[in-house]
Amino acid sequence: MLSVQVKKKLREFELAIGFEARPAETLVIIGPSGCGKTTTLNLIAGLMDPDEGRIAVGDRVLCDTSNGVGVPAEKRNVGYVFQEFALFPHMTLGENVAYGLRSRGRPKGEIQGKVEEVLRLVGIEGLKDRRPGALSGGERQRAALARAVACDAEILLLDEPLGSLDAQTRNQVRGELKRLLRVVGRIAIMVTHDYIDALTFGDKICVLDRGKVLQMGGREELLRHPRSRFVAELTGVNFVEGTISSERREGLAEIWVGDTCLYAAVNQEEMGDTLAAFFPSDVAISLEAPDTSARNVFRSQILEVIHLGDKVRLSLNGALPMCAEITANALEALALKEGDEVYASVKATAIKTYR
Repeated sequence: MLSVQVKKKLREFELAIGFEARPAETLVIIGPSGCGKTTTLNLIAGLMDPDEGRIAVGDRVLCDTSNGVGVPAEKRNVGYVFQEFALFPHMTLGENVAYGLRSRGRPKGEIQGKVEEVLRLVGIEGLKDRRPGALSGGERQRAALARAVACDAEILLLDEPLGSLDAQTRNQVRGELKRLLRVVGRIAIMVTHDYIDALTFGDKICVLDRGKVLQMGGREELLRHPRSRFVAELTGVNFVEGTISSERREGLAEIWVGDTCLYAAVNQEEMGDTLAAFFPSDVAISLEAPDTSARNVFRSQILEVIHLGDKVRLSLNGALPMCAEITANALEALALKEGDEVYASVKATAIKTYR
């Protein structure tokens, strides 16, 4: 198990982060640019020293400022996959993977066998003699992962591993990388600013802003119980803070968000301040006022259309601003575009309340 508890003074704020990650588990650190994500990876890798704290893998202490322990980066058994993959363009794929092994003084015969083993593991053994320029984005990513795994790294650090790929390739590679991480079975720490990546890869997700952990937990916990608007926006969940009134309408509670009423199915005794969340996929979109059982219907304007492969996310502005998620086919069938007026409907049973 990897245990991290560190502090590092940065230019505009102090990074203070702590977490644990288990073998074959992927922990995703998500947050905006400049919040301390990459610094966290560099501290684990030994490329930077913390001002205070401790990093350990099982019983092996990599860093402990209280007693002056600091294992050099080259002896930490950490594999680093950079956003741009950092493959040497003048070397073949096999030579790139062998580079770290050679620098560690491994015997020549062992190096060749290990290169073939990891290339086979990630499914690109037939590309061994190609140079990076002749590889696709997905193949370069596999190559970078193979190089990181080749030295038997206990920990894999991935810095925006899909960030340099175009949107189409990104969607194709996302599932592939998730499968590869399961295959290699290492502790993996990934940083990203993309909530889709976080929800796809994260067995555990850490939301970071300006060096502080806002929330940490499994994907379901963050999706269903975001603790702030910042967390909700990062995970793509619709989130409101309101007050449950004592009034009930057909067994449904009234949640007042400012002057707007949201109906939800909650326990009869629940009243007072509450947090509420619902998924964009729970929002139905129509051009005409819907004739459905949905209790929450809002006239809204489409502010932004965001394409996510076969899904489309609509940013809506109305009495209750929200995001909706529909299929690309539905977008085309309804001929929707930014600026259009639509009806957004949410069933009361889709609204989840918590404190």
